[in-house]
Amino acid sequence: MLRFWLRELGGWLLVLGGLYVFAVCMAILLAPAPSIFEASILSVVGIFVFRGGIHLLKVAVAARVCMAAQEERRKNADKRDRVAATPYDW
Repeated sequence: MLRFWLRELGGWLLVLGGLYVFAVCMAILLAPAPSIFEASILSVVGIFVFRGGIHLLKVAVAARVCMAAQEERRKNADKRDRVAATPYDW
């Protein structure tokens, strides 16, 4: 269970890191002598970091959903076994 929380925390850190890179790009572009070349390269880096964070968040949520589905299946397996023990009980 801790792996999912660490994955989600890493995802949020990457998302925030990507937003920070975008803020740096904006600061470079709004400077008195803007450097468009540097800002464009940094914006590509920011996109990759941001998308990586979103991907980690999706994976963490999917893993939690799968774990919840497995637990629900285990709970319902006991009920199915009891029903299957008496198949001709109409």
